[in-house]
Amino acid sequence: MPRHYPAEVRRAACERMLAGEAVKDLVDELGVTMETLYRWRRQALIDTGQRPGVKSYDADPLRSARRRIHELEAELEMVKAASALFEEAEGDPKGSSGLSEGRTTWAIRKSPPAGSSASGGRPITR
Repeated sequence: MPRHYPAEVRRAACERMLAGEAVKDLVDELGVTMETLYRWRRQALIDTGQRPGVKSYDADPLRSARRRIHELEAELEMVKAASALFEEAEGDPKGSSGLSEGRTTWAIRKSPPAGSSASGGRPITR
């Protein structure tokens, strides 16, 4: 029957192994089998991203879902902050066309009105 060790023992052993302490030294000191320590170290390397594999906290679907929700909420806060920065900016980001500022534009007719010798262009102010 497998023996269960307290989480604190496992955490401390993993920290020491990741810091470079030899597995043999921990076997004698903690009374944990070498195979167990190697398994713990392998999983600790996966959890820290130093080795590919399924992270221990991803194995629990509910915990994984909560982690994803937390990530998405953090992302949403960043988007809201960026949106607020853009709203605070003065003026139109694309600039103004000038049509609404009282500038004069020219309208050109294809043909002058009947009975007129005009060139066809007349100023229009908006």
